[in-house]
Amino acid sequence: MSAADKPDAVIFTVRFPCDGSEPWLAGELEATAERFGRVFVVPSRPGADPVELPANVAVVDLGWAGGWSRAEKLAALRSRLALRVLARTLRRPSNWLPYLRGARFYLDLLATELLKARGLAAWVGENGLREAIFYDYWFENSTLALAALRRLGAIRCAVSRAHRFDVFDFAWGRLGRVPFLEFKAAGLDAVFAVFDDGAAHLRRRFGRDGEKVRVARLGVPLPPSYPQSRPDPPLVVSCSSLNRRKRVHLIPEVLRACGRPLRWVHIGDGPERPRVEDAAASLPATVSWELLGRIGNDAVREFYATRPVSAFLSLSESEGVPVSMMEAQSFGVPIVALAVGGVGEIVAAEAGTALPADASPEAVAAALADALEPGRFDPERIRAAFSARYEAPAVYEAFADALLSIHSAAGTAG
Repeated sequence: MSAADKPDAVIFTVRFPCDGSEPWLAGELEATAERFGRVFVVPSRPGADPVELPANVAVVDLGWAGGWSRAEKLAALRSRLALRVLARTLRRPSNWLPYLRGARFYLDLLATELLKARGLAAWVGENGLREAIFYDYWFENSTLALAALRRLGAIRCAVSRAHRFDVFDFAWGRLGRVPFLEFKAAGLDAVFAVFDDGAAHLRRRFGRDGEKVRVARLGVPLPPSYPQSRPDPPLVVSCSSLNRRKRVHLIPEVLRACGRPLRWVHIGDGPERPRVEDAAASLPATVSWELLGRIGNDAVREFYATRPVSAFLSLSESEGVPVSMMEAQSFGVPIVALAVGGVGEIVAAEAGTALPADASPEAVAAALADALEPGRFDPERIRAAFSARYEAPAVYEAFADALLSIHSAAGTAG
């Protein structure tokens, strides 16, 4: 297919390609750019320091970061389209209380998305992009705007990925609902969950639109080699944001229960850092530790490439599909984690241990001690298990092909 015959694609992100955000999109974008003609990336909140992009990819700032006035939002909420979105949402009685309780938030979000849609429609018309495929990297970013334009016929094809916070209602705390899920489900051509459990949940929530849900996994490259020496004492790594959900402050308790010399390094930062530091300060002298803070994705991979890591440990109580675990596995590192979200899909029997979500620190310590036993897990078998499901670019090439297929089918249906 010549470049002139390739369809165009418009990809919506939060900040990518700026500020090191959504770093895994870079690998995905390479495969997408090969299969599509013009590719436009539209971040909701553009920033600085963009990564290098393929030649046919352009970044578009539609001015959304500046927001809209109260008057503009009120006018948007009085539109017929706003009433359609609300009617579709409130058709489900179980939505009544959550949307009433969070009315200010949901109405503000609805107004914002409808104003996004208005500006986007004008840009689409100016650039002759109605026939492109419109793809949101998140199911809650600009997806409502895309669903609205798709329902109005202003664009021909719209899809999104779905990760975790944009899949499960509980992730929205007291608000209690993924915003306007029903309208988005009806308006999109497909939704790609990044893990099986998320896909199953969305199919149940989508009802008759459940057939639109597919699985499209994320991926990272398989490095050509990895450190093969065994450190003494063993090096245990954790990698995540330091927030309450990740429960990193409990890791020192697990390490203490192991009762042996260890070294622990945590990669990542966040509001729970003081709490984690306090917990780590109580570790015995036989356990050394270091909080590296937030480092770039390339630096994370360099860490694994240059230091022999004995095990990766996670006590997170809620996950989507943790790319941090994929990265560790690609270097042959066994995982010890709680089987929440997509963790059980990543941690195959030959690649580590996925424990029950309510496992005690003592149970986790026993699993970690087992993983640290010489010969317990074979690095090459771990890498093979990783490669079979999560190796880029294969997973991203398959995803780009799926986008082409959906775009073609939308054209036939239209």
